[in-house]
Amino acid sequence: MRISLARRRNARGLATVEVLVAVAIVLMVGAIGIVSFGGTARGELRTEAADMGLFLQQTRLRALELGRPVEVILSASDRTLLAGGATHVIARGITIEPDEARLILEPSGGSEGLIVTLSKDDHSATVTLDWLTGRVEVQ
Repeated sequence: MRISLARRRNARGLATVEVLVAVAIVLMVGAIGIVSFGGTARGELRTEAADMGLFLQQTRLRALELGRPVEVILSASDRTLLAGGATHVIARGITIEPDEARLILEPSGGSEGLIVTLSKDDHSATVTLDWLTGRVEVQ
């Protein structure tokens, strides 16, 4: 059974339409996801707090690996968290308290401790570095 040339052209055109519909669906789902999770003040704060917590945990591990203390510097004016040559840039539009902080993370995990409050609009999040154990908690 031979398929006519007209039928082959229609089949190719249908595949193109199907691909366009699939791309449109993916874009719509992505847009909904961005609005639901990342586009809100609460979502931005959660993401920033989690990123900052991860950065502090990695710095703690770096101090353990190096076997020597690592200095951590928080600067609200520069919107940065610096530690041992690594930098975490804090997202724009998020208010940070305290304005400045400097502490040393010991290889044992101990430090002077740090509590950073992030806020945007009516929402806030807290990143806590325990002074005794070096444990990082994000709330």
